[in-house]
Order: sequence, then C-alpha cells, then structure tokens
Amino acid sequence: MGWVLILVMLLFILPAYNLYQSYETLLNRRAQYAQLQKKYEKLGEEKNYQSDIATKLKDDSYAAKYARAKYSFSKEGEYIYTTPDLLPQ
Repeated sequence: MGWVLILVMLLFILPAYNLYQSYETLLNRRAQYAQLQKKYEKLGEEKNYQSDIATKLKDDSYAAKYARAKYSFSKEGEYIYTTPDLLPQ
C-alpha cells in the first residue's frame, strides 16, 4: 500500500513540476518578447530617421549646410561657432 501511495504521489508531483517549469519559461519568453518588441520599434524609428537624412542629403543645398554644420567646413574668410543643440545627430 505504501508503494502505491508513493507511486501516485510521483505521478502527480512530476507533471506539476514540469508544468511549473513550462510556465516559468513562458514568462521569461514573454519578457524577452516585450524587450525585443521595444528594440524593434526603436530600430524602426532609427531606420526612418536615417532614411530621412539620406533623402535630405540628396539635396545639394542641404548637404552643403549639413557638412558645414557637422564638420565645421567654412567658406573663405568665414568663422564658425558651433552650438551643439543645433547639430543633427
């Protein structure tokens, strides 16, 4: 009778433990999914920003302004004073 009781306990304990591990794995994967979703959205915004800059740089006047502002290129006899908040990143 004792062996039957132990066998029945094992039959209930092992699946319960497996279920607990599966649930814990599910929670970890959900957290990882949320992190990856945020990262994906951030990368999408960055991609849109970069494509916007690339489109703007095709315009010669914008490219000249950007180069002058970002890399301190100047015309002859011109002085440049940089203001960090005005520069595009």
